[in-house]
Amino acid sequence: MPVCRNNPFQFGCVVITAWLLCLQGISFADDLATTSVNNKESQPVPLPEPLTLDFALSLVEKTHPAVQYQDSLVQAATAQLAISDSENDTQVWLEGELAYAEPLTNVRTEEDDHRLSLIVGKTLYDFGRSSARQDAAGSLIKSQQQLYFLTLRQQKLEIMKKYFQVVLTDLDFSRYNEKMAVAYISLDKLRNRYELKQISELELLEQEAEYQKVRRLRFNAENQQRITRARLAYALNHPGQLPATVSRPEKLSHLERQLPELETLQDKAIQQNEALHSLQAEIESVRRELASVRAETNPLLTGTGKLNSYSQEKSSYDRWRLELSLKVPLITGRHVDSRAAKKRAMLYQLQAELMAKQQQIRQQILELWLKLQNLKLQQDEMFSQSDYRELYLDRSRALYELEVKTDIGDAMVKVTQAEREKLETDFDIVLTWEQIDILTGRQTIKEVQP
Repeated sequence: MPVCRNNPFQFGCVVITAWLLCLQGISFADDLATTSVNNKESQPVPLPEPLTLDFALSLVEKTHPAVQYQDSLVQAATAQLAISDSENDTQVWLEGELAYAEPLTNVRTEEDDHRLSLIVGKTLYDFGRSSARQDAAGSLIKSQQQLYFLTLRQQKLEIMKKYFQVVLTDLDFSRYNEKMAVAYISLDKLRNRYELKQISELELLEQEAEYQKVRRLRFNAENQQRITRARLAYALNHPGQLPATVSRPEKLSHLERQLPELETLQDKAIQQNEALHSLQAEIESVRRELASVRAETNPLLTGTGKLNSYSQEKSSYDRWRLELSLKVPLITGRHVDSRAAKKRAMLYQLQAELMAKQQQIRQQILELWLKLQNLKLQQDEMFSQSDYRELYLDRSRALYELEVKTDIGDAMVKVTQAEREKLETDFDIVLTWEQIDILTGRQTIKEVQP
């Protein structure tokens, strides 16, 4: 086959090769930049000492795996919208043909017949196809954004749970540490009395068993301190950075909130719940996708322009050409109908899921509402018990000073236990309110102040 004799073809090959190399270089540079940004974002902020709840709640960001995963779904939906928007964009491309032919005439026995074309094409009107796809992609973005915000709120709630667990396990350790000290003192006294033959070996062994039991509970409480701190570090996306000291929240504004009527909360949840909003947007997206599938039976109007260069000029060839094309589908077979049936099935499924989700949310609100009522009564009980333990400790301390009775150690343990139970009740109230706020779409998670 002879070598191409015209410079336009050689120039076109060089241009195409250089263009591809430039694209590859830009892509490589983008990958390096993205990797550098990701490495910077992956470096966690050091935890302060002591750690406060306010700082812990400020650490919810895109770097946590759960949040990052949902953010990727938002980005994917955004990319889908960009794809839908670009489907009817003007397209420009080079098209080259290398051909060698033997003509029917006897003037020449053979000749090359190469072509290089610059083509511009655009869909002028698609009768509703692209607009339906764009609306579907836009609704999908709204759906994923609602789930993204919901993920952030759930992650903050998870941080609060893990933070409160650390505070409670610290109190558990303090309680068992005090209890072990009391048990050891009692055991030491019984050993002295046993040496003086004042008690039997059975009484001594009984106290020894009690001491070993409390010692085991203290060791378990110490292990729970490490476990709960590791869980908190993971929730904060700081795995391995266990906080040494965790400050106890001093003010919990949730404890002062008044519980509204059940029907008010349920109606608010149905109107403002982010999960329901996400499902409704997803239903709208599928409905638009169904309209897009149906629109494939509509006509399609396209325009094309060509600028040509030939190795051999013939009377049948065009130097340039403008074309306007109208495509009207007559028979599409089962392709459109089957895809439309699939979208309708998805639509019915999501509508059923929406109804089930509404019923589930109503039930969750009911259970949380009843739980709050019970916790309010439990809170009153904890107040009374705490006051009783404090007075009991004061009396025990006075009797200890008078050497009348020596149960001050047990009294201190019971005070710590009462403090722990009261704080656990307060934390349960806060977490229950937060769950209600998430279900009702209320943005109040920053009301907790350390």
